[in-house]
Amino acid sequence: MQQENIKEEIILSSMKVFETYGFTRVSMQDISKACGKGRSTLYYYFTSKMDVFDAIAEYLCQQVFTIAKESYSREASLEDNLVGFLRAKLRQINLITKRFHLAFEDMKSDPALMVSKTRYMLDDEIELIRDMIGIAIAKGEIQFLEEKDMLFLSEMLVTTSRCFEQEVLLFDRFPDFEARLAWLISICVKGLK
Repeated sequence: MQQENIKEEIILSSMKVFETYGFTRVSMQDISKACGKGRSTLYYYFTSKMDVFDAIAEYLCQQVFTIAKESYSREASLEDNLVGFLRAKLRQINLITKRFHLAFEDMKSDPALMVSKTRYMLDDEIELIRDMIGIAIAKGEIQFLEEKDMLFLSEMLVTTSRCFEQEVLLFDRFPDFEARLAWLISICVKGLK
């Protein structure tokens, strides 16, 4: 428990460093100084600044997922749930990209680095979307789908939304993303009826 607390303290303290300087200009010494831990303690928990940055990304993705999941209601329609969840997720990610804009600028120069950060919470999102689809089937809102088809559809919706998120947040495309998102979801749900 104490080790987890120390690790979380390092993660939270390090956020300000990456927020202020981006990714490229930060060193393990900067992180050590920010969290008030010796370098040996820091290296006990993290092997590199990328390891710290990954922990921050995972921490923030968990927060985004938790907040976005609050928009989900088993009583709402599939369309409302999908739009609500994805819209809330995009809004939270947008806040994070503004907060860590220097780090995101650094990551734009290495698209592979950005893609690796989008893998967090993937399985949780797929499971949530799959649950939304299952409930919509049970309510007769959309046609029956086999389990393998529900899983495939969930995976495709999550994968597609993540590509859309990257275009919106990294490359400033689709300034009217909320309207576009609702339109795409509407088309998808109508195709499932």
